[in-house]
Amino acid sequence: QIEKMLETMGITVHTDKIALANYQLEGEADHWWSLMKNSRDTTSMTWAQFKELFLRKYFPNTVRQERIWQFQTLKQGEMSMTQYVAKFEELARYAAQYVADEGEKARKFEWGLDPIIRGKVLPLRLSTFADVVDTALDAEREWADSKRIRMMKTKKGGQSFVGPRRNARRNVVRPPSTRPSQQPQQQSQKGSSQTKPVTQIQCFHCH
Repeated sequence: QIEKMLETMGITVHTDKIALANYQLEGEADHWWSLMKNSRDTTSMTWAQFKELFLRKYFPNTVRQERIWQFQTLKQGEMSMTQYVAKFEELARYAAQYVADEGEKARKFEWGLDPIIRGKVLPLRLSTFADVVDTALDAEREWADSKRIRMMKTKKGGQSFVGPRRNARRNVVRPPSTRPSQQPQQQSQKGSSQTKPVTQIQCFHCH
């Protein structure tokens, strides 16, 4: 939060950065800084040195390494674009060596994007992180709009067919009959002839 505040206020002088950060310290952290000023010369301390001392005290190396690993393996996944941007910037603070300039930061952000959005952003080879974020946000909105339109078309298409197919007289169209022929055939029984349909069932005992 202090880093963002310094960037927003445009403060670049090391002593001014440290002074503003110290103003935000409270309780035990404020007491720690008082001890630091009494034990060493802090007037020539750089902002990077101050951060190193502070993180060493309140942010153990094991936790820092965990944050770095999370940054290196970060993917957008199910996150929205705004959620992914916020998570990326949060973790990037602990892995500054991997995003030393705008180009490296932009490339790292691109490769964590959803594959569909990355396919629209990557070929542009944008030079700054801000440009990549803006383009990715536009691509996400475009993809969401096209997906919504496809869903609406699918829904309408599913409602266009209701019930069996009917002809112009509103009668159900059925396939041609395939029942056996009803033509009679001659069968002889004990010297006499009897005419029966071929479909009639005959008892074996009483005929």
